Amino acid sequence: MTTPPDYRDRHLRLGARRSLLRAGDRVLFVDDWVATGAQVEASFDLVGRSGATWLGAAVVVDAAEHASLRRTVRLRSLLHVRDLW
Repeated sequence: MTTPPDYRDRHLRLGARRSLLRAGDRVLFVDDWVATGAQVEASFDLVGRSGATWLGAAVVVDAAEHASLRRTVRLRSLLHVRDLW
């Protein structure tokens, strides 16, 4: 999968071996920070294509630009970026 532009305007390539991500697997995405949501969005699509079940996304800091992304990937965080200022 190729990500949408990230916070540095880069498009990254994400992938997983077919033997590591299969139907019946359950996936929780974990990261330290979500800004544009590019990587979590591409991971969500990758999991869907594999037939695995997306459980949600857990991050330390939520700086996601769009509320719709939070709903789609079921994003949960310890802090919102506004809590850091």
